[in-house]
Amino acid sequence: MTRSKHTGRVLLIKLIPLISCFYILFFSTLARAQDTINLAIDEARPLKYATPIDTVFIANPDIADYRVVKGNQIIVFGRAVGQSSLLLFDERGRTIDSKMLVINKDLRFIRQQLAARFPNDAIQLTNLGDQVVLSGTVTSEQTRKDIYYLTGELLQKEFEQETISWEDDDDSYDIRFLNSRTYRGLINNIEIKETKQVSVRLTIAEVSHSFIQHLGVKWGTLNSEGNLLGGGNGEFLSMLNTGLNSRNIARYINAVNDDSMGQILAEPSLSVISGETASFLAGGEMPIITFVNDSQNITYKEFGVKLDLAAEVLRDDKINLTMMPEVSAIDPQNSNTKLDIPAFKTRRARTTVQLGDGESFVLGGLLNSEDREALSKIPLAGDIPVLGAMFRNTRDERQKTELIIVATVNLIQPVQPQTIQLPRLKLRNSLLRFFNLKKPPPGTPPPPVNRRATSILGAAGFKR
Repeated sequence: MTRSKHTGRVLLIKLIPLISCFYILFFSTLARAQDTINLAIDEARPLKYATPIDTVFIANPDIADYRVVKGNQIIVFGRAVGQSSLLLFDERGRTIDSKMLVINKDLRFIRQQLAARFPNDAIQLTNLGDQVVLSGTVTSEQTRKDIYYLTGELLQKEFEQETISWEDDDDSYDIRFLNSRTYRGLINNIEIKETKQVSVRLTIAEVSHSFIQHLGVKWGTLNSEGNLLGGGNGEFLSMLNTGLNSRNIARYINAVNDDSMGQILAEPSLSVISGETASFLAGGEMPIITFVNDSQNITYKEFGVKLDLAAEVLRDDKINLTMMPEVSAIDPQNSNTKLDIPAFKTRRARTTVQLGDGESFVLGGLLNSEDREALSKIPLAGDIPVLGAMFRNTRDERQKTELIIVATVNLIQPVQPQTIQLPRLKLRNSLLRFFNLKKPPPGTPPPPVNRRATSILGAAGFKR
């Protein structure tokens, strides 16, 4: 027992110096924090002491200065941004006080302006020298940007302009509402309560109707091998075997009436955070080979369904939207087969609109109608009434295209993975497709006709 008490007393004696050092460091740090005086430019503060002041020393009078009011009272004030030491001595040379004067810009006017312009937002504005820090929480990206710009202009800070643009072939398009400024010496630490996300769904619909009608007789020739030059659906060849070099002369009877319709429908959908850009491409890239000075160059041309967009959500949940949708496909009719240069049929739009949550807007529409009529005939013979029809050929072409582009925007929230439904392929047996039979529901025996078809194909070597 005695030995354990002696051991505890020894440990306590060893810990006394450590405890003393801790208290000295704590109180010295506290004293240093209390010895710092923060002042704004042209701001004054009085200091009063019990001992009369005999000598005042200030390290940098260009930063801060003083005036002695009475024997034991002094006034210090700021001149410029910076810091300076202040030492006070009595008549015996003993130190009365030691202060560190930190001079910053006066931000009271800016705080008043921010409070008046944005009363519902909690904004803090602090500075250290020439560096100013914005902090707090706001409701939208636009409010965050407006606070930052207003503070930078009131502080008269220099800034760098950042421009976001899209490149399209040889043209460049600026997205003005996404242009931003970066002020030197102004740090924006303002946070947004909830980041807004925008979903954009485009509907691009095109309906084309073409009508071609040929009627009449057309005269032509055969090549050296005796094959028909041209020809096609609705063209009937008649060889002239008598007189005038019958091996090279042929007659085509045209009776063609083609009527075709087509529809192109693309519905790309893309989500983006407010204040950012996004792009989407469902298609491919076509290599295009060119030769310049015996050197071969390969460039790639994108085609398919393409969408570039930029969005910004405003304070009232209105959405600024800039988009450039494009639907393109290879056009074999206008391609150059000899030089192997493809042609592209492109539908493109570029616009900037402002929409509300859930609203739609028609970005563009096109109604294109083309009519062509042609008459070819043999001179004189084609002008004879009735019989001249054997020497005439008529061609009528009509083409009509309607294109419409509709945009729908929505403010969205993240969802749980189990709520997402992916598109799936409904598989069907090749045998059922061959015989055009419907697959029975699960658990239902197949009808006799299905069993009969299976046995027939199985006997013929098909896999059941």
